[in-house]
Amino acid sequence: MTELISVMIVDDEKLMLEDLSTMINWEAYGYQIIATAFNGKQALRKYREYRPQVIFTDIRMPFMDGIEMISEIRKTDEKVSIVLLTAYEDFSYAKAAIRLGITEYVIKSEITESSLSDLLNRLKTNIIKAGKRERYITDRMLEQFFLSEEMTESADIEQILKRPEHIIMVEQDLPISLSGEPVPEEIVVYRSKFVEILTNEKIDSWDLEVITAIPGRKMVIALNSIENSYGSYEQELYKLACKFQKKLQEETGFSFTLYTVQGRISLYEFKRFYDENKNLFLKKYMEGTGKIRKLDCSQVQELGKGQISVGLNKRFSMENMLKESDSQTRTQMLYEILNTAKTDCAEQFITTVQSGYTALKHAYDKIEAGKEVPRIASCWKDWLDAEKIVAWLEAQVNHYHEYLTREVNGYSRVISDAVEYICRSFRNPDLSLNDVAAYVHLSPGYLSSEFKKETGVTLKSYLTDVRIEAAKRMMADGNYKIYEICSAVGYNSSQYFSQAFYKKTGMFPTEYSKKGGRKNEE
Repeated sequence: MTELISVMIVDDEKLMLEDLSTMINWEAYGYQIIATAFNGKQALRKYREYRPQVIFTDIRMPFMDGIEMISEIRKTDEKVSIVLLTAYEDFSYAKAAIRLGITEYVIKSEITESSLSDLLNRLKTNIIKAGKRERYITDRMLEQFFLSEEMTESADIEQILKRPEHIIMVEQDLPISLSGEPVPEEIVVYRSKFVEILTNEKIDSWDLEVITAIPGRKMVIALNSIENSYGSYEQELYKLACKFQKKLQEETGFSFTLYTVQGRISLYEFKRFYDENKNLFLKKYMEGTGKIRKLDCSQVQELGKGQISVGLNKRFSMENMLKESDSQTRTQMLYEILNTAKTDCAEQFITTVQSGYTALKHAYDKIEAGKEVPRIASCWKDWLDAEKIVAWLEAQVNHYHEYLTREVNGYSRVISDAVEYICRSFRNPDLSLNDVAAYVHLSPGYLSSEFKKETGVTLKSYLTDVRIEAAKRMMADGNYKIYEICSAVGYNSSQYFSQAFYKKTGMFPTEYSKKGGRKNEE
């Protein structure tokens, strides 16, 4: 027998409360009045005790009015259906309640047996479509269950978790999550849309309930109980998954991966499997999205977790690739990680791609070309497939290197940037080759070689020239002492400054300053 939908009626007028309670046979329409209340404060207490699925409530009541009561309920419960009972003169209050998400708005004076029965039929249809029947379990509770690292001891949760279920997990195929690159809102299908599409589907011989979305991953857990016995429910689950997938893709235009569970399993067991085998769910980026996959939760495996974490990092990093000048070598480095990840660990691949993208983004942020780099939002489909991800990264790295080789004032872009950085930072006494190399994303050795090739001097010599020229300008000003100049141009030691100055000018700083900043012609 189908469980009746639970109802609470709230009104400070006793006659109205009695009339509404007895106007029709509520049970005949699939409802049961489990509580009544005369004000919002009393109703809130009974709501927390009985958890009705539907609330009929007046607006104007003593101690706590209907608006305040609805507001308190909506802080923790967005699912309960609320029917507002009001008079014409209460319309301003009603507008406030509408903003809080009431389900229906009813004028007291217009309530009849016919209108009430029509209302209950509409509510019942909506409740069934939303999966609100047989038991009332909030999404919030299940979300916390899936987010928590420890298994919950909640009696309410345990009641559902222990019941054998047939599970289909629906996951929208979204781009890999990247720091600073949120998934664009326009491509995300939220829970309400999932529920609408899935519950509107005709599914003979199945009792389907969309339970919850796993926060951040846009996954929906669907529990599927077979009403009639099948010879092979795995086969039937697969057919149902195909039906759901087709409908979801038709209705939204986006890609979805669905997982069917082989063997009866509770949500408790599924969570354990999910937590211990996340690499399996990431494999879709390596093996293809938009498919239906079978899960055998009876065998909990590590699935290659951590097998390549040390070796891979030694062979590949985006930082090293950015410093590599040869395009063929860069390509080889990219595809090395792709091929390794395909056979070893998708989780490691994604982690490396995430760090790589961050390194690339930081590199672009330091040059004008950063404005030209496409955001993931503009090419999100490419980020659903490992091959395309690597191709995209390769194109961006090549673009970055092309920019570095463009000539600026007779120098390549990278050397020009290095020169600009030196001229801006020479006052820092700790400025080194490593600092400049890190700024332009090249190895110190490679930068040193290219700098000498293009400028004709070593980077250290160039830095010294910049510092000495700055010292000369300060001496010509005539307002600075030698020790002040020494510190201002990046020298911690006055003796070292004097030696460097003499080597470049043929004069010591004090002698140069006394002669008015003019070099000895002799």
